[in-house]
Amino acid sequence: MTMDQGDVMTRHQVLTLMACMLSTAHVDGVTPQELALMKTFYEQSGVAGLPPFADDEGAYGDHGALAAQSASDVGFAEQLVLMSFMTAYADGHLSDGERAHVLAIAAKAGLSDARTNELLLHVKDTLIGSLAMLPDAESVAQVAKGL
Repeated sequence: MTMDQGDVMTRHQVLTLMACMLSTAHVDGVTPQELALMKTFYEQSGVAGLPPFADDEGAYGDHGALAAQSASDVGFAEQLVLMSFMTAYADGHLSDGERAHVLAIAAKAGLSDARTNELLLHVKDTLIGSLAMLPDAESVAQVAKGL
């Protein structure tokens, strides 16, 4: 079970998410879409006392160590993996390197491979669902093939 939308994150959780999202974005080079997603998330987190937004890897701490600290909170660990996959897909493509990186984050956060794959499918389903506003089913199918 993932964190509910209404759950309030702590400062530490926001910084942990940012560290993992940034490390994922840096796998293939940060794209404008990934940067926009991360900045929007950060600025809309609603958590007081955050440092200014930064896009350099490591700005929020060591992503591996932070992910490992998340293992005791399954809901947050799942949210961490979901947001890392969303960051990877922000540019429309999940590379093999990004996938391997998020799988490593999930393992450090204590999630099983099976659960991690379920979360990846959830992200894909969410992205395909957001394509529903395309003009025709063929367009949706073409984009979905790329996921």
